[in-house]
Amino acid sequence: MSNINAHQIKQYILKLIDAKDKDFAHKTVEYFGVSKSTVYNYVKKMCEEKILKKVEKAVPPYKIVTVIHKFHYNNNGSLGEDKIFRTDIQPLLKGYEKNVFSAWQYAFTEMMNNAIEHSKASQIMVAFSSNPLETRIVIADNGIGIFKNIQMFFKEEKNEELTLDECVSLLFAGKFTTAESCHSGEGIFFTSHLMDEFFILSDNIFFSRDNFNDATVKISGSIKSTLVSMSLNNQTKKTTKEVFDRFSDIEKGFIRTHIPISHMFAYGNPISRSEARRLGELVSDFKEITLDFSGVEEVGQAFCHELFVVWKKNNPDAILNIINACDDVNFMIQRVKNTK
Repeated sequence: MSNINAHQIKQYILKLIDAKDKDFAHKTVEYFGVSKSTVYNYVKKMCEEKILKKVEKAVPPYKIVTVIHKFHYNNNGSLGEDKIFRTDIQPLLKGYEKNVFSAWQYAFTEMMNNAIEHSKASQIMVAFSSNPLETRIVIADNGIGIFKNIQMFFKEEKNEELTLDECVSLLFAGKFTTAESCHSGEGIFFTSHLMDEFFILSDNIFFSRDNFNDATVKISGSIKSTLVSMSLNNQTKKTTKEVFDRFSDIEKGFIRTHIPISHMFAYGNPISRSEARRLGELVSDFKEITLDFSGVEEVGQAFCHELFVVWKKNNPDAILNIINACDDVNFMIQRVKNTK
């Protein structure tokens, strides 16, 4: 293999060790055409640099070293997410590529602003953890809880009773906010697409676009009302512009959205007309909606008719894209379209 360098070999070794691959040395030899002694020289050097540490009983007997920094803030009315980023987070991102730095600047300031302005929290805690492969930031607060805040908003402003699961579903499209006069509601949407892993935990309920794992960083202190966890590969090629361009138009703004159906509905398989109406209301301001049916095994006839016939008739200019639908889901969607 031509044009390889030490950094590439180290990254390859680290990825295999992170995946707990006991054959990491042999695979590195095969992939790069180097000797086994060369591989172990790299491993030895990374141990000396405290990138790896020897763990005798582990398989393989090495572990990537993760460095953790923790910050605690009193939310006394004087906090500013931009100042916190410049003072505490930016120095920890020294040496990151410009696109990675920009991604973290956007994600951190958006989520920190939510904690400062919406959580009604007196305390906000941040954990920054990094290793040579990825970086994770966790923001937690002791406030009201994001889903309860939405629940209270609907009760007070609209006199509607929503379950916490219904409150979670409102976050998927990307335009919902409880403070329309000063927020667009786009921060969670774009951050969740920008990060490799993103989830929110509040009242034992998760918001996640993809499969989620428990946060790998523990924050000491009192029980947190809302916890936001974000992680990103340090070598990612993603850019904030790419993510914004995917869902926005230079003239019309934020006009496209992506809905992971299995995550939006509490039981994964939407059945009823009320579920379809709720989804329709959520996406009514978009011109193009991608409905991702990954993980959905079946859908109800009533749900499909309400969305693909009734809602579509009332929104003729909207484009509904269907992706990752299994045969049973596709059959039901086509059935209602053909019998309208």
